[in-house]
Amino acid sequence: MPRLIRITDAARRDTSVVMERTRRPPRWRLVGPDGGDVDYATLVKTTEGRDYAGLLARFGDDDALADALVAGDPELDLELVGRRLEGEDSDRVWVKDDGAILYSVRYLRVTTDPNGDEVGREDFVTVEATVNEDAALPWTGRLYPKDEVVHRFALVRKVMLHHVDGLTFDFLRDIATTLAEADKMALVGSGARGAQPLVFQANGTPYRGFLEGRVDGDRFRLVLHLSNFELKRPA
Repeated sequence: MPRLIRITDAARRDTSVVMERTRRPPRWRLVGPDGGDVDYATLVKTTEGRDYAGLLARFGDDDALADALVAGDPELDLELVGRRLEGEDSDRVWVKDDGAILYSVRYLRVTTDPNGDEVGREDFVTVEATVNEDAALPWTGRLYPKDEVVHRFALVRKVMLHHVDGLTFDFLRDIATTLAEADKMALVGSGARGAQPLVFQANGTPYRGFLEGRVDGDRFRLVLHLSNFELKRPA
């Protein structure tokens, strides 16, 4: 869904514009036997006590469970399995290893080394979003040649910036023209000087932003490329 953010230009003016994720047209689509669109649905797969752990506790050992599976269908609740669920019919819950519902949790941030071994854990701290309508993203003035950006950073996402009225059209077109004429991309970050990462939602991935402008006559395009990985030569 489109959302509003505030950005700043080289003249230190800021305004609200629309940020919208770019979408590619699908390369294919799924169809049914009649050629119509496929209808997605959520169905009940199994019920409490019908999984392997529950059946094993019920029958005692694997041999007894195997005999029960041959003789009947203890893993199926024939009244509920396959039932279609609508959005308001179910809630997601967390359960313990024994299947009991977990009513309270303590979130931890676990750190591991490259081998997957745990090296530390600490209480999880919520990281607030830094991109919103309240705080304008500053103009850093740091411009990079396009070839340097694409060879130095992994660009993993991009979003489009759109105008909301005639004034913001001119505002964004001026930024796009400045960048297109310089053939460079502007570094975009949050914080007073743009040194902090871009975080679009609470606990979201932090990104570096690189603003690219393209101009074709009266038309323009302003693209914010996002990177969360810098490419470096191995030592």
